[in-house]
Amino acid sequence: WFQCSGGCGQGRMIRHVYCKTSDGRVVPESQCNLETKPLAIHPCGDKNCPSHWLAQDWERCNTTCGRGVKKRIVLCLEIVNGKIKTRNPADCDIAKKPVEETTCFERPCFKWYTTPWSECTKTCGIGVRMRDVKCYQGKDIVRGCDPLVKPVGKQTCDLQPCPTEPPDDSCQDQAGTNCALAIKVNLCSHWYYSKACCRSCRAPHS
Repeated sequence: WFQCSGGCGQGRMIRHVYCKTSDGRVVPESQCNLETKPLAIHPCGDKNCPSHWLAQDWERCNTTCGRGVKKRIVLCLEIVNGKIKTRNPADCDIAKKPVEETTCFERPCFKWYTTPWSECTKTCGIGVRMRDVKCYQGKDIVRGCDPLVKPVGKQTCDLQPCPTEPPDDSCQDQAGTNCALAIKVNLCSHWYYSKACCRSCRAPHS
């Protein structure tokens, strides 16, 4: 314990409390039972002090990045004949009770951000669309994001099937085109003859 810092009700003795393994290594507090954690801040002063609030140190923020919450223990204590007694919270002035919980902010988190998808490279059939994927920490582009959860930056876009022949509502054979020969040598799959010989190519053939 360090030396007492003041008089009755205001006096504090402070010490550091660590969580250690049996071989003496200091480890995170979460590895110890927090319910049995010794007081790090202790009241001191006159032999008899009326009931008053005593706040312990803040625990660590409950997140490693971004916004979180931190807590501390606040006790209602009384000193009788130089000894500390824990009192019911109702014995202390509730209006003067220090807060037990507050928000905290650690460094900005690493986070993936994406731009909107681009237009598909095709208007029918199967094409590709793209988007930018970047890792940010706050406003800075960095490299620390988890690659296992990286959003995809490229994907196929499966549209309606492309027409096998140009649409032609009138569907008439074009004058001057030898459609009989086109059918005979199987040219209906060619885009020109499928249009120029629309009626002949659509007719059933034996």
